[in-house]
Amino acid sequence: MQRGPKMLRRGRISAGLILVVIAGCGSAMPPPSVGSTVSSGAAAPGASAPGELPASSPAASAALDRTAGWRADIDAVLGARDHVHPDGWHGMQRADWVGAAETIKAKIPTMTDDQALVELVRLAAMPSWNGRDGHSGIFPFVPDGGTHDYPVRWWRFSDGLVITAARAPHADLVGSRVEAINGRPIAAVLALVEPLAPRDNPSNLLAYGPIYLRCSELLAGLGVIDQAGPTTFTVLGRDKTRRDVTIEPIPAADDVAWNTGMPHLLPPTDALWLKQQATTLWWQYLEESRTLFVQFNEVVGGTSRIVDEIVARVKQGGVDRVVVDLRHNGGGDNTTLGPIDFGLREPVIDRPGRLFVIIGRITFSAAANFATDLEQETGAIFAGEAMGGSPNMYGDARPIDLSYGPQQLWMATRYWERSTPDDPRITIEPTIRVSLSSDDYFAGRDPVLDAILRTRLPAG
Repeated sequence: MQRGPKMLRRGRISAGLILVVIAGCGSAMPPPSVGSTVSSGAAAPGASAPGELPASSPAASAALDRTAGWRADIDAVLGARDHVHPDGWHGMQRADWVGAAETIKAKIPTMTDDQALVELVRLAAMPSWNGRDGHSGIFPFVPDGGTHDYPVRWWRFSDGLVITAARAPHADLVGSRVEAINGRPIAAVLALVEPLAPRDNPSNLLAYGPIYLRCSELLAGLGVIDQAGPTTFTVLGRDKTRRDVTIEPIPAADDVAWNTGMPHLLPPTDALWLKQQATTLWWQYLEESRTLFVQFNEVVGGTSRIVDEIVARVKQGGVDRVVVDLRHNGGGDNTTLGPIDFGLREPVIDRPGRLFVIIGRITFSAAANFATDLEQETGAIFAGEAMGGSPNMYGDARPIDLSYGPQQLWMATRYWERSTPDDPRITIEPTIRVSLSSDDYFAGRDPVLDAILRTRLPAG
């Protein structure tokens, strides 16, 4: 992937992909506080005002040659960590990052552009490796990023990385487990890709790491394939037939049009917990188990009426437990949490041993703040897998254009503290831990809800 100097700024990233670009903030637009003054943390000595980058030098805005351009983009990541992030070096020593960056800058003349892209993306993610910073990084699969994606969607189930959707002519791959890429075992490829993905915690990485695996230029830059382009995937079908399939990558913009910009989500099915992912907040009474199932999929306004319905239905009687499902909720606008936050604190809902919250790898950003609120203020029992967001985290990312390459850097501008200030955790672990297999998914089963329904309720 060769590039010339970037002379024109790009427009805003398409709305559909904003969810991915801000690593799951969960809104079709950036959070209202994007670009706002940060709330905590000190800037490096000599920094500009919080949330602002220092004025660009003439060289930064002029056309740059290739080597100078890549180096300028690396310097921009450093500047954003120093001047935009509220505590840019919470995850590592600044000197260690600078040392790694200088080593990469020295090698730029001998690198391909794909190799340089990999190192830029890795440097952007590096301070997040210890957690809490999944909003800050480079997401090179955006429509105008000049990259190409393999048009398959997959999920890391308990039994491996399994394809959940595939664009024609590869629809027959759905249900197949990916075993190798270009002859390299998939576990080894994931180990190479995962350092490129920002994260709040390892569960968050389960959601977003596989997205980077879809980018052909990243695989080329990592040496998994010789050059970006058609690649051989070794798959094991549900009929236990192993075969090699060559898949052609498509421009990122075409991929977004196909996958709706959210390849990190499980495609909807008719299963209760998967069929209404596009609905912000909905509920259903499960008569046989006397359970009120509530699914909250996006943190946005306009939920008050539905919350009132939920509270009224519980007060009506016949509800032994309330189950709140946050598995598809990547976040959104924290300022809109009030109605559901307070609604679930109602004594008729927050009864000992009878309020359950399902969390998972996608539960991130404002949704993780909501889950932390429930942990702190109710007796909720958590089920599922570890939460993708941290109880305290850096968020409200803002986009930063780079001087040379067509990528954007996203950088957190605020520290959200929803747990206690000294909370060392980077996730909430479920009391009822349940994993999801590909057999569960394709059979329409929900092992998490099943485990909750098997849980003995307190008397009374």
